[in-house]
Amino acid sequence: MKRYYVEGLFVPRKSLKKVRKGGKPSSSEVEPFARSFWANDPGEALVLATEALDGGQWLDTPKISLTSEEQRMRQAGAPELPGFAPSKPSLVRKKAKSSGR
Repeated sequence: MKRYYVEGLFVPRKSLKKVRKGGKPSSSEVEPFARSFWANDPGEALVLATEALDGGQWLDTPKISLTSEEQRMRQAGAPELPGFAPSKPSLVRKKAKSSGR
C-alpha cells in the first residue's frame, strides 16, 4: 500500500440543495479538501476520499498524488515562514557536567 494525497474542492452535503436549485455554487459554499489515504492504487484513494466527503460532491475531479503540497513546495524552494522550517539534529555535543570535585 502507498500513501496517496487527495486534494480538491467540494460542496458539503448541507449546501447541495442550494447548489442544485441555483446551479453554480457560491464561494461561501465551496470547501477545500486535503487528506492522505493508504490505498493500493489512485482509484481506491479516490473512492476513500469520496466516502470521506460524507455526502458532499466534488466540484472537479480531485488531484491525487504521491507527494503532499508541503513536499512539493519544499522541493520547489518556496520561501518558508520563520519557525516552520524542519528541525535539524544538532551536531554539537554538549559538555558533560562535572561532579564539582
